[in-house]
Amino acid sequence: MSFSVGSQLQYTPREAYQRCRQGSVILDIRPELLCTYKAFDVPQVLYCPWQEIGKYLDQLPADQEIIVADSSGIQTREIIEMLTGAGFKNIAGIGGGMVEWERDGMPVVMDNAARLSGSCMCQLKFRERKL
Repeated sequence: MSFSVGSQLQYTPREAYQRCRQGSVILDIRPELLCTYKAFDVPQVLYCPWQEIGKYLDQLPADQEIIVADSSGIQTREIIEMLTGAGFKNIAGIGGGMVEWERDGMPVVMDNAARLSGSCMCQLKFRERKL
């Protein structure tokens, strides 16, 4: 069930997945290291780290719904506000980001060669490889 945070529309992962199957695009704003290991498995995903989004506003599709996603939903609200301020009209977020996406069983593409290790997903260290 979609919900609003302030004036921002937030989809559950299941709703976001269905929207993507109907033509919406996910804007994945996670750091490259996280996107390389686990990616949203939907027809259209654009990747841009949240710190660099301002540089790429002119490359975002103005005619499609953009669903902003990060790891856990922390940066999503800020980016939605920025995009709305830049004139984008059809913007939403995924409540809980990739964490909730996986928890809800939505499809993910994984590259185990890029897997990170550490006590949590915030530990950005490449997994040690045994030779």
